[in-house]
Amino acid sequence: MKSDLEELIEAYETEKAELEKQISEYVSEGDYLYAHQHQKGLGKVSNRLAVLKELQNPLSRSISEEEFRIDNIKKMANNPRFMDAGALLESLVRESENKILNLQREAVKPAYDSQEIDDALFGMVDGTVKGFKLYFKTSPDVFVSFGLADHAIEIKLQYNDKEEAEYYDIFRSVNQFKSLGFQLKDDHLVYYYALNKFKDALEIKIMLARLIYDLFYYDRRHDVARIVYD
Repeated sequence: MKSDLEELIEAYETEKAELEKQISEYVSEGDYLYAHQHQKGLGKVSNRLAVLKELQNPLSRSISEEEFRIDNIKKMANNPRFMDAGALLESLVRESENKILNLQREAVKPAYDSQEIDDALFGMVDGTVKGFKLYFKTSPDVFVSFGLADHAIEIKLQYNDKEEAEYYDIFRSVNQFKSLGFQLKDDHLVYYYALNKFKDALEIKIMLARLIYDLFYYDRRHDVARIVYD
């Protein structure tokens, strides 16, 4: 039986394939305006899909980077300008292929299956946990605080002047936070999730994944995520 996350990934992959097909058809017909509009939609779907895959496998981004590198090297190999560099380009392709194999063999605990956020959320809802903080950017730190307020789970983005300056380009685009469900309240970006809707942590975790990976470009190679209880 497929998990909710697997079904969601499958749905986005189907939507992505359909958009790619439509774009190809529009281009072949010379309808570049519709092709451009669908290209923007494809970008959003691709970003959302990448976030979900990173939840499923935290190494998916590294694998995608190597696959992208292989594609670029193969394009270079087909260019007459690089005819004399064939052996070098082949070795670079093998290098990336070996990296992908090693990443695929690496035992990685899926971020989606981690019980830390689930346990913290359910503990807070049932009253055994007062609240907690999820740190996801390192040096300087940015985190979200979790608490209960007015029959809802309150998730508040926390940062000070140093973090705001460091991530200015992210914070200035308030609409991208609003698209995740955040709202401005007393100069804070806050997300509310009604307690009577709370049955599992999937919806909240997907929102957090989009916030962390999509907006703040979390990279497990450099950033350290951690939970701190109140």
